[in-house]
Amino acid sequence: MANTKLKGVCQQRLAIAGLLLASIAAGSVEAVAAGDARFKKWVDENGVVHYGDQIPPSELDRGHTDLNVQGIPLKTVPPALTIEEIERQRELERLRVEQARLRQQQEAADQVLLRTFRSVDDLIMAREGNIDAIEVVIQVARSNIRRHQESIQKLLTAAADMERAGKPVPQHLVDSIDKTERAIRDVYATIVAREQEKNQVRQAFDRDLKRFQQLRDIPADTVETPKVSSRPFLPNLVRCRDPAECDRFWVRAVAYARAHTTTAVRTSGPNIVITAPPQTQEDLSLTLSRIQEKDIQSVSIFLDLQCKNLSISDTSCKGERAQRVLDGFREAVERPSGEAGEATNARTRPAPSATPGPPGAERPAMPDRSGAASAEPRR
Repeated sequence: MANTKLKGVCQQRLAIAGLLLASIAAGSVEAVAAGDARFKKWVDENGVVHYGDQIPPSELDRGHTDLNVQGIPLKTVPPALTIEEIERQRELERLRVEQARLRQQQEAADQVLLRTFRSVDDLIMAREGNIDAIEVVIQVARSNIRRHQESIQKLLTAAADMERAGKPVPQHLVDSIDKTERAIRDVYATIVAREQEKNQVRQAFDRDLKRFQQLRDIPADTVETPKVSSRPFLPNLVRCRDPAECDRFWVRAVAYARAHTTTAVRTSGPNIVITAPPQTQEDLSLTLSRIQEKDIQSVSIFLDLQCKNLSISDTSCKGERAQRVLDGFREAVERPSGEAGEATNARTRPAPSATPGPPGAERPAMPDRSGAASAEPRR
């Protein structure tokens, strides 16, 4: 290896000596005498080393080394980058810039977090306050649903009375029923959106709490945080991938609702099923609806329960039996067979209470847009 290196040095010196003689012959005696003469060394595509005072145009992109008359390197010019190398450098630079931006963003967020909250308790109080504010909106929406349900029961009763009297149901009454049903579905879409907002608040709180503990050097095992439910988020909501799937899911969902309600079905249409309000504390009143969620193109099917509580304004269902009905809904609807609904029903449903609706409470046959009789008004 030493002999090879020595041989290379000798070759370089011989090449430089030849270039010096060529420079003197060309009239560059002053530059040689002053030691300012420079020569270039490069390697061609075959690995052959070349020396000269100029690099051929075809070899410019390969890089070279500037040498003085003693053969000492003065400057090294690297080879020109390939297109792939240029793209790689650009991507690396983009990633560095993005990383710096994210770091600055995180530092700014950390400062806001530390200025806003002084302790873990402050964080928990803020979280609960945000969730309570969203819950107020949900309760207002539920009160609107009760108002719409009362309205649709009156409309259905009026339509049934006209049918029993042998009179045709006027179109304006059919339109009012359709309008009320759409209003109920819209309110349920609002409730789903607010429930999703509550979930986002919880997730943001968890991130902020963990980051706050890191910034304050607070051990995780010293902080008592509210327990997070292990239940899936909104198990009573099923999203459809396409209209055909939604139609299949709707059939199963209606069967599940009828199997688990303890009150009579008051209205049953292609987009909504409503049972009578709960009369006893053992009753489960169900509302099933197809809804269009905000910011989501697909349609979803939502099951809601209402129970009778000590407070008239409170119709929420907090019992274990009601929770099992909600928890089993998605599995029963998404499974290929309807066995899940029946199995859950056998475990959860008590004997139905005698809460029949008024005569004619089931949605009567009403004229469609063309005047023909149908079980449901045409949408």
